Amino acid sequence: MKLKTISLFVLLALALTACGSGGGLTTTPTEQPRVISVNGTGVVTLTPDMATIQIGVNTENASAERAVAENTQQADAIRAALDGFGIAEEDIQTSNFSIYPRQDYDINGQITGVTYVVQNTVTVTIRELDSFGRVLDAVVRSGANNIYGISFDVADREAAYAQALEAAVANARSRAEIMAAAGDVQLGEVVNINAYVGGGGGVVYAETRALDAAGGAVPIAPGSLDITLDVHVVFGIK
Repeated sequence: MKLKTISLFVLLALALTACGSGGGLTTTPTEQPRVISVNGTGVVTLTPDMATIQIGVNTENASAERAVAENTQQADAIRAALDGFGIAEEDIQTSNFSIYPRQDYDINGQITGVTYVVQNTVTVTIRELDSFGRVLDAVVRSGANNIYGISFDVADREAAYAQALEAAVANARSRAEIMAAAGDVQLGEVVNINAYVGGGGGVVYAETRALDAAGGAVPIAPGSLDITLDVHVVFGIK
């Protein structure tokens, strides 16, 4: 009886081993698609057609009321000068207004009084670059004593992006064709494609500096702006 029991266990073990090693369902490895994966870059160089500047008025006075009044008078004159160039209301935005007391000291470090400082800054978008220099001259003559953050850009980027995208895809295909020829295979259809903005494409910043009330032209050159697009393309292999 004992021998029969042992034999039964051996038979069950052999049956389980057979099922686990190949007696059950079998799978076949999935065939990997034959592809060529490549990157492409397209660059479009543009001439900026708009500029953004920050125009500031800084006034100081021992009287807070007079400091504010003087600042308001100069700010109103600057706004009138901007209106004279036909700059739209939505292209003029207050970006900072502040008033604070500043303690004054003598050569011995003793407090001699308090001066109130008022700062008023507006961000202005100029869409006619031909008038850029004249706008700067007019606002400085009107009382602006600080010019900050001069930058250049293009109003319509979509057309430039489309051109850069076409150039990037063409560049990727050219590279893929070279790779296919080197590998002695024939390039197939596009399997997948992704595009993203690469380096560049931002605004062009000009040198900025403070201007005194007497005016003085600031040399500004818009230069050029590069719109760069990169693509990743996967081609099939025939």
